[in-house]
Amino acid sequence: MGIETQKYSLTDDERSLWEENGYFLRYNVFTKEENDVLAQIADDIVDRKRSFPEYHIFENALVRDGKADAEGIYAIHNIQYVSCNCREFLDRTRDPRLIDPAADILGPDLLGLNNLYIWKPPKIGLGFPWHQDKWYFNHQYKTGTTVATWTAIDDADEENGCLYVIPGSHKQGVREHNELEGSQQGEFRRAEGARDEDGIPIEVPAGSVIWFNSQVLHKSTDNHSERFRRANVAHYINAKAEWTRPEAVNKKRPPMWIRGKTYPAMGDEVQHDIIPIIESD
Repeated sequence: MGIETQKYSLTDDERSLWEENGYFLRYNVFTKEENDVLAQIADDIVDRKRSFPEYHIFENALVRDGKADAEGIYAIHNIQYVSCNCREFLDRTRDPRLIDPAADILGPDLLGLNNLYIWKPPKIGLGFPWHQDKWYFNHQYKTGTTVATWTAIDDADEENGCLYVIPGSHKQGVREHNELEGSQQGEFRRAEGARDEDGIPIEVPAGSVIWFNSQVLHKSTDNHSERFRRANVAHYINAKAEWTRPEAVNKKRPPMWIRGKTYPAMGDEVQHDIIPIIESD
């Protein structure tokens, strides 16, 4: 059987940008109508019109701490795993427009992990500090590069809190990450030595996608506008990855099969389809 033809493979210029800067972007990857479907499902979860496990939901720190009077969900993790009529999120995670370039970088056998849908509402939407995804993933997986895809659901610019990156920082290894002070999302840490003056904003219209290396330093800023800045994020790893601590595997957030083969080191834990919601006691 021949190798699968990839319609959305990397161009030579994109490969060069990936190697030199650690990221590249494409415009007009998804239509407004396609993104509106995801946005409506996510909003239905916020409005409790769809059941969804609380352990996947992260609340805005200002709302959580009583500093803002608003509905304040910050992000939903692994929305594509759970059967709340969220098949569209699983399909998006496996969309060749996202995974063809990832397969060119990682190889044909792919798993997905730590996918999330992010709200950044007007005025209270918080940014996150300089960090490297690889620092987090090193606590879970023995793997090389992972690839993140960041899809703009809304136009993203400096005013409403777009992504910033430090080009070429993926070549400098994984830095130590320190705890934050004050009111901030508890899952974040700040990379040592990352400087704002080295970063550049990536302003993109809705429907664009940014692919970036897991070792690239990146951040976003607070939303100071009257507009939302929502994004759908999907991370991919080579299916030959292994658990860093097999005895501590989080059964609630297994890796998801994306394409190709699975392997014994992780195969028993790979999720192939959405799973039913199990309400906690």
